Amino acid sequence: MSRVDFYILPDGDSVEQFACSISNKAWKSGNRVHIHTRDEQMMNMLDIMLWTFRDTSFLPHEIYDRSKQTETMITLGQGETFPANTDVVINMDETIPDYFKQLPRVVEIVGGSEERKHLARERYRSYRDADHELHNHHINDN
Repeated sequence: MSRVDFYILPDGDSVEQFACSISNKAWKSGNRVHIHTRDEQMMNMLDIMLWTFRDTSFLPHEIYDRSKQTETMITLGQGETFPANTDVVINMDETIPDYFKQLPRVVEIVGGSEERKHLARERYRSYRDADHELHNHHINDN
């Protein structure tokens, strides 16, 4: 079973900005990260954000193309494909793709509208019912 970490953000914090932060942390710890997006628009937005994440640096990444071999430590994608050597997947979708069962660690970011929070609670119940190892992290404003 996968370890699933839910990061609960304060109201008003950007889910997308936090995805960049947690990608940076996981990458610096030596993990291969795949950011799973709900659609192409979100994938392209995160692609830009990762290039401009910090004033003095960027996070090396690429949009995943399964027809090409990649050594990039951070990838972005949508649908049911992901790099086989992924250590951590960050779920930016409202649903849980089937391939998550194959991964050691999943990150869920909870924030935004009440609808997004409701969908995150549903994903939490799905993970719990499937006997995944669940961890909650409440992120403070400071």
